[in-house]
Amino acid sequence: METDWLDQCQRGDSAAIEQLVQTYQADLYRLTLSILADPDEASDAVQETFLAALRALATFRGEAAFKTWLFSIAINLCRTRLARRRTRVRLQNILQILQPSTPALEEKVIQTEKESGLRQLVNNLDEKHRLPIILRYYHNLPIGEIAALLRLPIGTVHSRLNTARERLRATLEEKNT
Repeated sequence: METDWLDQCQRGDSAAIEQLVQTYQADLYRLTLSILADPDEASDAVQETFLAALRALATFRGEAAFKTWLFSIAINLCRTRLARRRTRVRLQNILQILQPSTPALEEKVIQTEKESGLRQLVNNLDEKHRLPIILRYYHNLPIGEIAALLRLPIGTVHSRLNTARERLRATLEEKNT
């Protein structure tokens, strides 16, 4: 039984904790990587997720699947990391404005402009549209689980997926003309 296994984890049973990690590590890594788009940061987020889950295991009520609960923790940790990243990028932009432009910076800008593809377009979506797309199409989660993970009504998830698809389609059409 899953509850017995989770009880063993809560008591600190190392074999049960190892089983927990082995069971969910790959799924959590794919999720965090698809949100953060940075392998090192994704690995760190997976470790943080397991630590947070083990600390909060007593609060797991079983209303959703354990994997859904873990994904919820991971998504919240990723959101925090993304917010920190945005703050860091804003600070770097301010510092770059204060410094004269360098050829290396110009090369980076040119390289960034040349990068294309659907993954980049998805990353350019705002968070409320990007997360449903990632969960639905990169992780094949059903709409109901996405709604539970993001704490949204199912209709809102459908709406955000439709809006995101339309934005992606329009951007692709613009690039092709």
